[in-house]
Amino acid sequence: MRAFLNLLFLACYGGAAGVIVAYGPSSVPWLDQTLAFVLGAAVLLGCGLMHEVYFRMGRDIDLRRQLASIGHRYGMQQEDLTGLRREIGALRAALETASESTRANPQANQGGQTIEEVMAEVKVLKSLIPRFVATDAEGSDTDAATEAGKPPAGGAISGALPPGFMPPVAENLEREAVLEIVRAALRNDRIDLVLQPIVSLPQRRRRFYECFSRLRTEDGAMILPEQYIALAERAGLITSIDNMLLFRCIQLVRKIHNRNQDIDFFCNLSPHTLVDENFFNDFVAFLEGNKELAPHLVFEFAQGDFARWSEVGARLLDRLAALGCRFSLDQVTDLKFDPAKLAARHVRFVKIESGILLDQMQDSIGMLRALRRHQIDLIVEKVEDESRLLEILDYDIDFGQGFLFGEPRLARPAA
Repeated sequence: MRAFLNLLFLACYGGAAGVIVAYGPSSVPWLDQTLAFVLGAAVLLGCGLMHEVYFRMGRDIDLRRQLASIGHRYGMQQEDLTGLRREIGALRAALETASESTRANPQANQGGQTIEEVMAEVKVLKSLIPRFVATDAEGSDTDAATEAGKPPAGGAISGALPPGFMPPVAENLEREAVLEIVRAALRNDRIDLVLQPIVSLPQRRRRFYECFSRLRTEDGAMILPEQYIALAERAGLITSIDNMLLFRCIQLVRKIHNRNQDIDFFCNLSPHTLVDENFFNDFVAFLEGNKELAPHLVFEFAQGDFARWSEVGARLLDRLAALGCRFSLDQVTDLKFDPAKLAARHVRFVKIESGILLDQMQDSIGMLRALRRHQIDLIVEKVEDESRLLEILDYDIDFGQGFLFGEPRLARPAA
């Protein structure tokens, strides 16, 4: 394209010189044929020189931009390599310590991670690392989630956040700024695990926790899923976020399980994870080696995704169900679903917003009875006040979730 434009401009310069030579003497009395030829040659040469200077200046600007971009990417890669070296060194030291401790006292490692367990987690992490690099080129239940604390003094928040503390939400961000925050959060490990309790009704006993992801900016502010999910999906980053959230949920389950606490965790299973064959296979292999964790995991997926599952997706879910995992139907907007079909797909929970349920309650009594017949528990979401709770208690609801029972809190570090 550029060569064509250069030829086009050259033709224009030659045409202008030809017009001067051909029509100059007849149009300008003092211009004879020799002088017209000299003037035409001067116009052709001058325009050619100016075009060459302009072209070289543009090429130099492009080269400087490319060099600056390469330098920026090289710097980011160097940062990643430094971080990976540091983490590998810490992992090597931990493995050596664990190996020496196990040999010296085999009983002392009970309740902790064995070398095999650590290596299984490393294998899952290894399937995540290439995707992050590609992104750069482009006690009580309160042991799981504590009450909110006070923010650190001194302005910006940096490093690990205290358990329970929820940083302020970053607002009024442009789309490109949000994408850069997502990339930086993946690159610099600023993805936090946030938990919200699900309680049994009417006792209000905390029975489950739902896991969410929150991404932090460099100065410690937080961006919510509704701010970045759509953009991250279009940029191909959502798989990395989902998989890291899933992995950290597993780490948290291990921690709680080692303390013999009877608590289970809901974790979103997106279609992106199911089509990520490498990660999913490593993840299933990890669970196969840690079968005691599977019964404490409830994978939830949206009603719309459930309706679109392919046969391949269904087989993958069957693999998880065979290990003891359970499933939950989330984001339910149409109450005319088939509980028998859900039960056949190993769905054991259905989550419906309180407003949707109460608005359609007169037509949903049969649905509630069918759920009980197929041993599917109903979780009513967004229960925000006592009056709403009193309304849903009239219908013998199993579980509730909402700000009335507990706000989302930052989880304790799991590993």
